[in-house]
Amino acid sequence: MNITYQTFHHTEDLSQQRILFRAAFPENVGTSSESEDHYFWKFQSFPATPFSYEYAAYSEKELIGYYAAIPYSYRIDGRLTACGMVCDVMTHPKMQGKGIFTGIGRYATDDLHKNDVGFTTGYPIRPEVIPGHLKAGWKIVFNLPMYIKLLRSNSVLKSKKIGFAAPLVNVGLFIANNTFRLLNRKNRDYTYEVHTRNEFLELEEYKTFFEKWKSQQQNVLIKTKEFLAWRTGAPQTEYKFVVIRKNRDVVGIAITRFVELKEIPSIAVLDLMILNEDKNGLSALNRALVEIADKFNAEAMITMMSKRWAQNYKLKRMGFIKSPFEFSLIIKKLDPSMDDAALFDESKWHLMWIDSDDL
Repeated sequence: MNITYQTFHHTEDLSQQRILFRAAFPENVGTSSESEDHYFWKFQSFPATPFSYEYAAYSEKELIGYYAAIPYSYRIDGRLTACGMVCDVMTHPKMQGKGIFTGIGRYATDDLHKNDVGFTTGYPIRPEVIPGHLKAGWKIVFNLPMYIKLLRSNSVLKSKKIGFAAPLVNVGLFIANNTFRLLNRKNRDYTYEVHTRNEFLELEEYKTFFEKWKSQQQNVLIKTKEFLAWRTGAPQTEYKFVVIRKNRDVVGIAITRFVELKEIPSIAVLDLMILNEDKNGLSALNRALVEIADKFNAEAMITMMSKRWAQNYKLKRMGFIKSPFEFSLIIKKLDPSMDDAALFDESKWHLMWIDSDDL
């Protein structure tokens, strides 16, 4: 079998790519993610040049593999560095086990190196894809658990066919969550606002806040307003932005979205930035999340971050518990001049869902 690797051209083979996407990710069939509009948002509207790096594996003229990287920008230990955030890596199910995943990974990362990309990141949650990445030179850096705060048990217990127990369990959850509210009692120094995406993008103070917050981090994604406009601009999505203030100054930002994960209607926290000296403002965030959850009739709150930041942000005190589900941060260093100690040290990273393409 003759397999060739090359740059992917959407003007020629987008229809094949969408067919491959549905075959490789059947869980997305029937969602907006399978649409051409979603593809064009994700890979052809990024606020940087190029929009994205895309690669293809062909058997004759049939598209059997695809690999993409979006050009994110990071400051790594004080150095601005181009990163390829790898996503939508797929091999046709009938061609799996033939080395295509590893082959296209090597081809793609070699080309990214030629384009002065310093390193690549990925966030796999499926264990079966890890060996292919490792064969292509990636390293597992650390895990990113998902944390959940259950507000009501209706959907969880219904899925286990014991929905009749929900009223009793919900009483217990109500008592527990009110206890957590008391533990995070209101600090009058901090207030919050909940904004739509468009309202947030008009917020003039964001740039000043982000520069101050960024100065307190070591390895951090450059989240300009243009980046956030793109990141939260996928078709058929709605995000709520929480702005935490102290004496009218912005001291914290959180980005949330309503989703159904495992059929549980949930509020996902994609990003949380709060100044080191204003961690007491997390009490305002807790109140904001309750307000958003009530609006969307959510039964849970979820987020994803390292154990270090879960402790830093006092998730346990807010009522979150660590779930069995974990993403992994994997990295392939492409620029040999980059310092391993800076790139592969978990304690240096601030990472959440916003750094990936998930949600």
